[in-house]
Amino acid sequence: MDTDDYKLIPVVARRLGLSPIPAQWKGIDVVLPILERMRRDGAMVLLKIDGGRGLSDNGPYTILASGGPLKGDFIRVDVSSIEDGIAQVVVEYARKCWGFVEPS
Repeated sequence: MDTDDYKLIPVVARRLGLSPIPAQWKGIDVVLPILERMRRDGAMVLLKIDGGRGLSDNGPYTILASGGPLKGDFIRVDVSSIEDGIAQVVVEYARKCWGFVEPS
């Protein structure tokens, strides 16, 4: 959980005017307000936890966002860390749909 996107989640939340997210966030609950914002945009966010997959299969988690402002496009990741996967999808969605630009 030390990816660039993981570190950007607190910045995305702040720019959306949401409650602060700690730099070392963990779990899904803390990012639910961001996922709810995506839902309100009309996007669908899917989290799949696959017991038949493991690290040799890119990890057991699939996170997918589609619909709404993404129109026919989608964002999908298969990962071993649920936090990193959510971060990747949220940050890419923020770039594509909310005009998010990383701080320099």
